[in-house]
Amino acid sequence: MIVLLMVAGIPVASIAITNALQDHRAALAEGRSGVEGFRTLMAVRYGAALGAAESLLSALAQEDPRSSDDPSTCNPALRRVIDLHPGDIAEIAVISTGMNPLCGNVPAGYDLSPLLAEALAGGTPIHGGFLPGGTGRAPVLPVVVPGAGLPGSNTLPQGAPSQPWGVAGAVVLRDYAPLSGSAREAGGRVWLVDRDGRVLSPGGPGGPVLDMAVLDQLEDGGQVVESPGGNMAYAGARLNPGLRLVVGQPVGMVREAARTVLIQRIMELATFLVACLAAIVVGADLAMVRPLRLLSARVRGWRPGAAFRVSPAGTEPREVRAVEQAFSEAAAALARREGDLRAALEQRDALMGEIHHRVKNNLQIVSSLLNLQAGRIADPAATAEFLAARNRVRALATLHRHLYMQHSFEAVSLVPFLTELANQQFSSHNEAPGERIALKLEIADIAISTDQAVSLSLFVTEALGNAVEHAFPDDSRGTVRLSLSEENGEVTLLIRDDGAGLPDRKERPRGLGLQLMEGFAKQLGGSLAGGCLPAEEGGGTGWTVRFPVRENSAPRTMGG
Repeated sequence: MIVLLMVAGIPVASIAITNALQDHRAALAEGRSGVEGFRTLMAVRYGAALGAAESLLSALAQEDPRSSDDPSTCNPALRRVIDLHPGDIAEIAVISTGMNPLCGNVPAGYDLSPLLAEALAGGTPIHGGFLPGGTGRAPVLPVVVPGAGLPGSNTLPQGAPSQPWGVAGAVVLRDYAPLSGSAREAGGRVWLVDRDGRVLSPGGPGGPVLDMAVLDQLEDGGQVVESPGGNMAYAGARLNPGLRLVVGQPVGMVREAARTVLIQRIMELATFLVACLAAIVVGADLAMVRPLRLLSARVRGWRPGAAFRVSPAGTEPREVRAVEQAFSEAAAALARREGDLRAALEQRDALMGEIHHRVKNNLQIVSSLLNLQAGRIADPAATAEFLAARNRVRALATLHRHLYMQHSFEAVSLVPFLTELANQQFSSHNEAPGERIALKLEIADIAISTDQAVSLSLFVTEALGNAVEHAFPDDSRGTVRLSLSEENGEVTLLIRDDGAGLPDRKERPRGLGLQLMEGFAKQLGGSLAGGCLPAEEGGGTGWTVRFPVRENSAPRTMGG
């Protein structure tokens, strides 16, 4: 019996040792979590400062500080903006391609023309490389925000054409690390890396130097990387496309403290286990082992939904009888709970079906109202926009009707849904498949989540609607093909026609339909590819989207 009891203590000892190891790993993780918290804090502070400065420059670009022809009024205005944000922006200037600043000041010896050209090409703010600060001054980061256009101004030579312009600012890179408290006291360091790979420490020289090999291993906001000796831990984050943040913190002392705690815990646990086993050996067999063995046998024989059989002898210790009674009550409660859950599940299914049914009805009402309003508008362009909106609403109503009919609220089968949706698009444009325009459907029997089904239905509505409406002008004939297949968890959607193709972009700007198709493709988790097809492939227009099959996100509880 003593031997068996000692053997029975092995699992207890294993669990205790496992807990000690988990505490050791948790202590080691504190160093890494401290670096991650330091990284998050610095990213928030630098991100907020850079975002505020960028927003200010964008606001100046929108308001156009060149609205006055007199640069003597523009310069004081920019200076007032700098005075209102002391320590955030060192200099502001209005610049133009190939010219001196129209007003304001730019950093001495720095050519902002490449940044302005890049900002104008992309239409977004562009950040340059670091500019070192002078004596008693913090380093700055040039930022260029594109402007709208350059109207006539006496700052230009007489007769000179208008030039694209922008607002340039020198954002001050202050040292926020002293505000971090314990992280700074623990030896935390902060580095900034610009678009040219140059490293800057806002706190000034001193302390550890950033290892470039560590910088190459860091991902933007990703894992924590330790130095080869394990004495420093680093983490990185991207503040904007041209600026990265790297923080580091010593972890050597944390490792040593964790090792000491582990040894101490193991010694304490070993002493405790020996004392407990010595006390249990005396009366365990007669007082607890046999009754518990009998109880465990009855527990193993119990099945959910059945009543738990209490020992009829009644000679067990009071604690064992209390466990038996508690288990019996718990078994009865579980049976009642199972019945309640089944009823709640049926009620939820009925409620979800009613919701989809009502949403479908409401969307049909909206579609009918849009259709009626379109019939009362004399402008053909406005009528077309109303009808396009009606078709999109109809697509969503069709989706909710299929969810209601299929009694599936997490996924929708695509074969019946896309078949009806394709025929519906033909009908919306007063066409019948197979008459003037043929419709070929090749749809695999797959199901996707309701979240993706919404984007897919709107994408198919736009693509098929454009093909039916624009691909076959002057009563010409042709074929529209819709193909959908799946391979290795990736769905490929192809919509093409053999019609007239897309119009010249120079003659007709990019329309709303193409913008919507690109947006719906991104919502599906893929990207839009295609356009005009070459003559050897039959001509016409083709669009392809490949996206992974995703599951619906788990629903949150009412309290969460």
